[in-house]
Amino acid sequence: MSCPLWLKPVGDLVLGTERHQRLRVARTLMAAYVYLICMFILLRGAFLGMCKEEHAYALIAYMSVGVTIFYLLLRSGWSCRRKDKGLVIEQSLFAITAIVVAYGIVGQARGAVLLLLALVLSFGMFTLTPRQTLAIGGFAVVMLAVVMAVLAQMEPNRFPPQLEVIQFGLAVSVLPTMSLVAKQVSELRERLLKQRRELHEALARVQELATRDSLTNLINRRHMQELLDQELKREERSGSLFCVAIVDLDHFKRINDTYGHQVGDEVLCGFVREALVVLRNADVMARWGGEEFLILFPETRAEQALAGLERLRDHVVTQSVSESVPELRVTFSAGLAEHVHGQSVRQSLERADHALYDAKACGRNRVIQAPAPAGKRPDPSERGAA
Repeated sequence: MSCPLWLKPVGDLVLGTERHQRLRVARTLMAAYVYLICMFILLRGAFLGMCKEEHAYALIAYMSVGVTIFYLLLRSGWSCRRKDKGLVIEQSLFAITAIVVAYGIVGQARGAVLLLLALVLSFGMFTLTPRQTLAIGGFAVVMLAVVMAVLAQMEPNRFPPQLEVIQFGLAVSVLPTMSLVAKQVSELRERLLKQRRELHEALARVQELATRDSLTNLINRRHMQELLDQELKREERSGSLFCVAIVDLDHFKRINDTYGHQVGDEVLCGFVREALVVLRNADVMARWGGEEFLILFPETRAEQALAGLERLRDHVVTQSVSESVPELRVTFSAGLAEHVHGQSVRQSLERADHALYDAKACGRNRVIQAPAPAGKRPDPSERGAA
Protein backbone atom coordinates (compact mmCIF):
# COMPACT_ATOMS: atom_id res chain seq x y z
CA MET A 1 0.00 0.00 0.00
CA SER A 2 1.55 3.27 -1.12
CA CYS A 3 2.05 6.19 1.24
CA PRO A 4 -0.23 9.23 0.65
CA LEU A 5 1.58 11.93 -1.32
CA TRP A 6 0.97 14.56 1.32
CA LEU A 7 2.93 12.53 3.88
CA LYS A 8 6.21 12.73 1.98
CA PRO A 9 6.84 16.47 2.48
CA VAL A 10 5.81 16.06 6.13
CA GLY A 11 8.27 13.18 6.54
CA ASP A 12 11.03 15.19 4.83
CA LEU A 13 10.34 18.12 7.15
CA VAL A 14 10.42 16.01 10.31
CA LEU A 15 13.14 13.49 9.41
CA GLY A 16 15.20 15.24 6.72
CA THR A 17 15.99 14.02 3.23
CA GLU A 18 19.39 12.33 3.65
CA ARG A 19 18.94 8.59 4.17
CA HIS A 20 21.30 8.10 7.12
CA GLN A 21 20.10 11.25 8.83
CA ARG A 22 16.48 10.12 8.50
CA LEU A 23 17.35 6.82 10.17
CA ARG A 24 19.11 8.53 13.08
CA VAL A 25 16.29 11.01 13.60
CA ALA A 26 13.70 8.22 13.40
CA ARG A 27 15.49 6.28 16.15
CA THR A 28 15.53 9.36 18.35
CA LEU A 29 11.81 9.86 17.77
CA MET A 30 11.21 6.23 18.77
CA ALA A 31 13.07 6.95 22.01
CA ALA A 32 10.96 10.11 22.39
CA TYR A 33 7.84 7.93 22.16
CA VAL A 34 9.10 5.85 25.12
CA TYR A 35 9.86 9.05 27.05
CA LEU A 36 6.33 10.28 26.33
CA ILE A 37 4.81 7.13 27.81
CA CYS A 38 7.07 7.47 30.87
CA MET A 39 5.95 11.08 31.31
CA PHE A 40 2.32 9.99 31.26
CA ILE A 41 3.08 7.30 33.87
CA LEU A 42 4.86 9.87 36.03
CA LEU A 43 1.88 12.22 35.85
CA ARG A 44 -0.45 9.35 36.70
CA GLY A 45 1.80 8.36 39.61
CA ALA A 46 1.82 11.92 40.92
CA PHE A 47 -2.00 12.06 40.69
CA LEU A 48 -2.30 8.80 42.66
CA GLY A 49 0.18 10.00 45.26
CA MET A 50 2.86 7.45 44.35
CA CYS A 51 5.45 10.24 43.94
CA LYS A 52 5.72 13.90 44.74
CA GLU A 53 4.38 16.23 42.06
CA GLU A 54 7.43 18.51 42.10
CA HIS A 55 9.73 15.53 41.57
CA ALA A 56 7.61 14.21 38.72
CA TYR A 57 7.41 17.64 37.04
CA ALA A 58 11.17 18.15 37.38
CA LEU A 59 11.93 14.78 35.75
CA ILE A 60 9.38 15.43 33.01
CA ALA A 61 11.03 18.78 32.28
CA TYR A 62 14.44 17.10 32.21
CA MET A 63 13.26 14.50 29.70
CA SER A 64 11.37 17.02 27.54
CA VAL A 65 14.28 19.42 27.25
CA GLY A 66 16.79 16.62 26.61
CA VAL A 67 14.73 14.93 23.90
CA THR A 68 14.11 18.27 22.18
CA ILE A 69 17.82 19.13 22.20
CA PHE A 70 18.81 15.74 20.82
CA TYR A 71 16.20 16.01 18.05
CA LEU A 72 17.40 19.48 17.03
CA LEU A 73 21.06 18.43 17.04
CA LEU A 74 20.28 15.46 14.79
CA ARG A 75 17.74 17.16 12.52
CA SER A 76 19.96 20.21 11.95
CA GLY A 77 22.87 18.00 10.89
CA TRP A 78 25.11 19.33 13.70
CA SER A 79 25.68 15.78 14.96
CA CYS A 80 27.32 14.87 11.62
CA ARG A 81 30.43 16.69 12.86
CA ARG A 82 30.81 14.04 15.53
CA LYS A 83 32.25 10.57 15.06
CA ASP A 84 29.11 9.20 16.76
CA LYS A 85 26.71 10.92 14.35
CA GLY A 86 23.65 9.53 16.13
CA LEU A 87 24.82 10.82 19.56
CA VAL A 88 24.05 7.33 20.85
CA ILE A 89 26.49 7.56 23.77
CA GLU A 90 25.09 10.89 24.94
CA GLN A 91 21.51 9.70 24.55
CA SER A 92 22.27 6.49 26.45
CA LEU A 93 23.86 8.36 29.37
CA PHE A 94 20.97 10.81 29.41
CA ALA A 95 18.42 7.95 29.47
CA ILE A 96 20.26 6.04 32.23
CA THR A 97 20.34 9.19 34.38
CA ALA A 98 16.61 9.71 33.87
CA ILE A 99 15.86 6.06 34.74
CA VAL A 100 17.97 6.13 37.89
CA VAL A 101 16.31 9.36 39.03
CA ALA A 102 12.89 7.84 38.30
CA TYR A 103 13.87 4.85 40.42
CA GLY A 104 14.33 7.19 43.36
CA ILE A 105 10.98 8.99 43.06
CA VAL A 106 8.35 6.45 41.99
CA GLY A 107 8.23 4.58 45.28
CA GLN A 108 6.85 1.05 45.23
CA ALA A 109 6.83 0.81 41.45
CA ARG A 110 10.58 1.37 41.23
CA GLY A 111 11.31 -2.29 40.42
CA ALA A 112 9.58 -1.95 37.06
CA VAL A 113 11.75 1.05 36.22
CA LEU A 114 14.84 -1.15 36.11
CA LEU A 115 13.48 -2.89 33.01
CA LEU A 116 14.10 0.31 31.07
CA LEU A 117 17.84 -0.02 31.63
CA ALA A 118 17.85 -3.14 29.46
CA LEU A 119 16.01 -1.14 26.77
CA VAL A 120 18.75 1.49 26.81
CA LEU A 121 21.47 -1.14 26.35
CA SER A 122 19.63 -2.72 23.46
CA PHE A 123 19.19 0.73 21.89
CA GLY A 124 22.95 1.12 21.51
CA MET A 125 24.05 -2.40 20.66
CA PHE A 126 23.67 -1.88 16.90
CA THR A 127 25.71 1.33 16.73
CA LEU A 128 28.21 1.35 19.60
CA THR A 129 31.52 -0.46 19.69
CA PRO A 130 31.93 -3.40 22.11
CA ARG A 131 34.02 -1.26 24.47
CA GLN A 132 31.46 1.54 24.45
CA THR A 133 28.65 -0.95 25.11
CA LEU A 134 30.43 -2.34 28.18
CA ALA A 135 31.17 1.19 29.38
CA ILE A 136 27.50 2.15 29.14
CA GLY A 137 26.52 -0.98 31.07
CA GLY A 138 29.13 -0.25 33.73
CA PHE A 139 27.90 3.34 34.06
CA ALA A 140 24.34 2.06 34.63
CA VAL A 141 25.46 -0.34 37.37
CA VAL A 142 27.55 2.31 39.15
CA MET A 143 24.81 4.94 38.98
CA LEU A 144 22.24 2.49 40.28
CA ALA A 145 24.51 1.39 43.15
CA VAL A 146 25.15 5.01 44.20
CA VAL A 147 21.46 5.97 44.13
CA MET A 148 20.36 2.82 45.98
CA ALA A 149 23.02 3.35 48.67
CA VAL A 150 22.08 7.02 49.14
CA LEU A 151 18.34 6.30 49.30
CA ALA A 152 18.79 3.42 51.74
CA GLN A 153 20.92 5.67 53.94
CA MET A 154 18.63 8.75 53.80
CA GLU A 155 15.17 7.10 53.79
CA PRO A 156 15.52 3.58 55.20
CA ASN A 157 11.75 3.36 55.77
CA ARG A 158 10.89 3.88 52.09
CA PHE A 159 14.01 2.15 50.80
CA PRO A 160 14.82 -0.74 53.17
CA PRO A 161 18.52 -1.65 52.78
CA GLN A 162 17.73 -5.38 52.60
CA LEU A 163 15.26 -4.80 49.77
CA GLU A 164 17.66 -2.48 47.95
CA VAL A 165 20.35 -5.14 48.14
CA ILE A 166 17.96 -7.60 46.51
CA GLN A 167 16.98 -5.06 43.85
CA PHE A 168 20.62 -4.30 43.16
CA GLY A 169 21.46 -8.00 43.00
CA LEU A 170 18.78 -8.53 40.37
CA ALA A 171 20.01 -5.52 38.42
CA VAL A 172 23.61 -6.70 38.62
CA SER A 173 22.60 -10.14 37.36
CA VAL A 174 20.68 -8.71 34.41
CA LEU A 175 22.62 -5.61 33.31
CA PRO A 176 26.07 -7.21 32.88
CA THR A 177 24.42 -10.05 30.97
CA MET A 178 22.67 -7.55 28.72
CA SER A 179 25.96 -5.67 28.31
CA LEU A 180 27.74 -8.86 27.27
CA VAL A 181 24.98 -9.73 24.81
CA ALA A 182 25.11 -6.19 23.44
CA LYS A 183 28.91 -6.50 23.23
CA GLN A 184 28.63 -9.73 21.24
CA VAL A 185 26.09 -8.15 18.90
CA SER A 186 28.42 -5.17 18.45
CA GLU A 187 31.35 -7.47 17.69
CA LEU A 188 29.26 -9.42 15.21
CA ARG A 189 28.16 -6.17 13.57
CA GLU A 190 31.76 -4.98 13.32
CA ARG A 191 32.83 -8.30 11.78
CA LEU A 192 30.02 -8.10 9.24
CA LEU A 193 30.93 -4.50 8.40
CA LYS A 194 34.58 -5.50 8.00
CA GLN A 195 33.65 -8.43 5.78
CA ARG A 196 31.41 -6.13 3.75
CA ARG A 197 34.24 -3.62 3.27
CA GLU A 198 36.62 -6.40 2.30
CA LEU A 199 34.08 -7.74 -0.18
CA HIS A 200 33.65 -4.30 -1.75
CA GLU A 201 37.43 -3.91 -1.97
CA ALA A 202 37.78 -7.36 -3.51
CA LEU A 203 35.07 -6.60 -6.06
CA ALA A 204 36.77 -3.30 -6.86
CA ARG A 205 40.08 -5.11 -7.38
CA VAL A 206 38.40 -7.69 -9.60
CA GLN A 207 36.77 -4.91 -11.59
CA GLU A 208 40.11 -3.15 -11.86
CA LEU A 209 41.81 -6.32 -13.09
CA ALA A 210 39.00 -6.90 -15.57
CA THR A 211 39.24 -3.42 -17.09
CA ARG A 212 42.88 -2.36 -16.60
CA ASP A 213 46.18 -3.37 -18.11
CA SER A 214 48.39 -4.50 -15.24
CA LEU A 215 51.60 -2.98 -16.67
CA THR A 216 50.56 0.46 -17.90
CA ASN A 217 47.36 0.86 -15.82
CA LEU A 218 45.56 1.91 -18.98
CA ILE A 219 42.15 0.43 -19.69
CA ASN A 220 42.47 -2.84 -21.56
CA ARG A 221 41.19 -3.88 -24.96
CA ARG A 222 37.97 -5.37 -23.63
CA HIS A 223 36.97 -2.25 -21.74
CA MET A 224 37.92 0.01 -24.64
CA GLN A 225 35.67 -2.04 -26.87
CA GLU A 226 32.79 -1.33 -24.50
CA LEU A 227 33.58 2.40 -24.59
CA LEU A 228 33.70 2.33 -28.39
CA ASP A 229 30.28 0.68 -28.49
CA GLN A 230 28.93 3.39 -26.18
CA GLU A 231 30.48 6.09 -28.36
CA LEU A 232 28.87 4.54 -31.43
CA LYS A 233 25.44 4.62 -29.77
CA ARG A 234 25.95 8.27 -28.89
CA GLU A 235 26.98 9.03 -32.46
CA GLU A 236 23.89 7.29 -33.80
CA ARG A 237 21.71 9.16 -31.31
CA SER A 238 23.13 12.69 -31.51
CA GLY A 239 25.36 12.71 -34.59
CA SER A 240 28.52 13.58 -32.62
CA LEU A 241 31.65 12.55 -34.52
CA PHE A 242 34.55 10.66 -33.03
CA CYS A 243 37.94 9.41 -34.20
CA VAL A 244 40.06 6.39 -33.40
CA ALA A 245 43.82 6.06 -33.73
CA ILE A 246 45.97 2.96 -33.51
CA VAL A 247 49.48 3.83 -32.29
CA ASP A 248 52.44 1.45 -32.62
CA LEU A 249 55.90 2.09 -31.12
CA ASP A 250 58.56 1.92 -33.81
CA HIS A 251 61.15 -0.87 -33.64
CA PHE A 252 59.98 -2.00 -30.22
CA LYS A 253 61.22 -5.55 -30.80
CA ARG A 254 64.69 -4.13 -31.32
CA ILE A 255 64.49 -2.42 -27.92
CA ASN A 256 63.54 -5.71 -26.24
CA ASP A 257 66.30 -7.60 -28.04
CA THR A 258 68.94 -4.97 -27.26
CA TYR A 259 68.12 -3.95 -23.70
CA GLY A 260 65.86 -6.71 -22.41
CA HIS A 261 62.19 -6.96 -21.55
CA GLN A 262 62.52 -4.94 -18.35
CA VAL A 263 63.63 -1.90 -20.33
CA GLY A 264 60.90 -2.68 -22.83
CA ASP A 265 58.32 -2.51 -20.04
CA GLU A 266 59.84 0.80 -18.87
CA VAL A 267 59.51 2.16 -22.40
CA LEU A 268 55.84 1.20 -22.58
CA CYS A 269 55.11 2.83 -19.22
CA GLY A 270 57.22 5.88 -20.09
CA PHE A 271 55.42 6.34 -23.39
CA VAL A 272 52.05 6.11 -21.66
CA ARG A 273 53.15 8.64 -19.05
CA GLU A 274 54.21 11.16 -21.69
CA ALA A 275 51.16 10.52 -23.85
CA LEU A 276 48.80 11.29 -20.97
CA VAL A 277 50.60 14.62 -20.51
CA VAL A 278 49.76 15.68 -24.07
CA LEU A 279 46.33 14.13 -24.63
CA ARG A 280 43.18 15.93 -23.54
CA ASN A 281 41.24 14.83 -20.48
CA ALA A 282 38.38 13.73 -22.73
CA ASP A 283 40.62 11.49 -24.85
CA VAL A 284 40.77 7.83 -23.82
CA MET A 285 43.85 5.71 -24.29
CA ALA A 286 43.97 1.91 -24.02
CA ARG A 287 46.58 -0.74 -24.41
CA TRP A 288 45.45 -2.56 -27.51
CA GLY A 289 48.08 -5.31 -27.48
CA GLY A 290 51.87 -5.58 -27.17
CA GLU A 291 53.31 -2.20 -28.17
CA GLU A 292 50.04 -1.08 -29.78
CA PHE A 293 47.73 1.48 -28.22
CA LEU A 294 44.30 2.72 -29.19
CA ILE A 295 43.23 6.32 -28.63
CA LEU A 296 39.59 7.37 -28.73
CA PHE A 297 38.93 11.03 -29.52
CA PRO A 298 35.28 11.71 -28.57
CA GLU A 299 33.39 14.50 -30.35
CA THR A 300 36.43 15.24 -32.48
CA ARG A 301 36.94 15.80 -36.20
CA ALA A 302 39.87 14.17 -37.97
CA GLU A 303 41.73 17.47 -38.32
CA GLN A 304 41.69 18.01 -34.54
CA ALA A 305 42.70 14.43 -33.79
CA LEU A 306 45.53 14.60 -36.35
CA ALA A 307 46.85 17.78 -34.74
CA GLY A 308 46.77 16.11 -31.33
CA LEU A 309 48.67 13.07 -32.58
CA GLU A 310 51.31 15.27 -34.22
CA ARG A 311 51.77 17.14 -30.92
CA LEU A 312 52.17 13.80 -29.18
CA ARG A 313 54.70 12.62 -31.77
CA ASP A 314 56.77 15.78 -31.44
CA HIS A 315 56.67 15.55 -27.64
CA VAL A 316 57.51 11.89 -27.18
CA VAL A 317 60.64 11.94 -29.34
CA THR A 318 62.23 14.47 -26.98
CA GLN A 319 61.45 12.61 -23.74
CA SER A 320 63.32 9.91 -21.85
CA VAL A 321 61.05 6.90 -21.46
CA SER A 322 63.38 4.54 -19.58
CA GLU A 323 65.02 5.00 -16.19
CA SER A 324 67.53 2.23 -16.93
CA VAL A 325 68.54 3.76 -20.29
CA PRO A 326 67.89 7.51 -19.93
CA GLU A 327 69.25 8.33 -23.37
CA LEU A 328 66.77 6.01 -25.07
CA ARG A 329 64.17 7.76 -27.23
CA VAL A 330 61.20 6.29 -29.08
CA THR A 331 59.02 7.23 -32.00
CA PHE A 332 55.69 5.86 -33.08
CA SER A 333 53.59 5.33 -36.15
CA ALA A 334 49.84 5.88 -36.09
CA GLY A 335 46.82 5.32 -38.24
CA LEU A 336 43.86 7.66 -37.72
CA ALA A 337 40.27 7.14 -38.81
CA GLU A 338 37.26 9.38 -38.41
CA HIS A 339 34.17 7.29 -37.83
CA VAL A 340 31.63 7.50 -40.62
CA HIS A 341 27.96 7.40 -39.85
CA GLY A 342 26.40 4.08 -40.79
CA GLN A 343 29.59 2.09 -40.39
CA SER A 344 30.45 -0.19 -37.50
CA VAL A 345 33.23 0.35 -34.99
CA ARG A 346 35.02 -2.64 -36.49
CA GLN A 347 35.08 -0.95 -39.88
CA SER A 348 36.53 2.24 -38.42
CA LEU A 349 39.21 0.24 -36.62
CA GLU A 350 40.06 -1.59 -39.84
CA ARG A 351 40.51 1.75 -41.62
CA ALA A 352 42.78 2.98 -38.81
CA ASP A 353 44.76 -0.26 -38.95
CA HIS A 354 45.26 0.06 -42.71
CA ALA A 355 46.44 3.64 -42.22
CA LEU A 356 48.91 2.42 -39.58
CA TYR A 357 50.25 -0.13 -42.07
CA ASP A 358 50.74 2.68 -44.59
CA ALA A 359 52.58 4.77 -41.97
CA LYS A 360 54.99 1.92 -41.34
CA ALA A 361 55.44 1.28 -45.05
CA CYS A 362 56.29 4.95 -45.59
CA GLY A 363 59.18 4.85 -43.14
CA ARG A 364 57.54 5.01 -39.71
CA ASN A 365 57.52 7.95 -37.25
CA ARG A 366 54.48 9.48 -38.86
CA VAL A 367 50.68 9.72 -38.61
CA ILE A 368 48.51 8.87 -41.61
CA GLN A 369 44.81 9.58 -41.78
CA ALA A 370 42.63 6.92 -43.35
CA PRO A 371 40.58 8.13 -46.30
CA ALA A 372 36.81 8.12 -46.01
CA PRO A 373 35.00 5.20 -47.66
CA ALA A 374 33.69 5.67 -51.16
CA GLY A 375 30.56 7.80 -51.25
CA LYS A 376 29.54 11.12 -49.72
CA ARG A 377 29.93 11.36 -45.96
CA PRO A 378 26.76 12.76 -44.36
CA ASP A 379 27.23 16.09 -42.60
CA PRO A 380 26.57 15.76 -38.86
CA SER A 381 24.53 18.95 -38.79
CA GLU A 382 22.26 17.58 -41.50
CA ARG A 383 21.77 14.35 -39.54
CA GLY A 384 20.93 16.36 -36.42
CA ALA A 385 18.37 18.40 -38.36
CA ALA A 386 16.84 15.28 -39.80
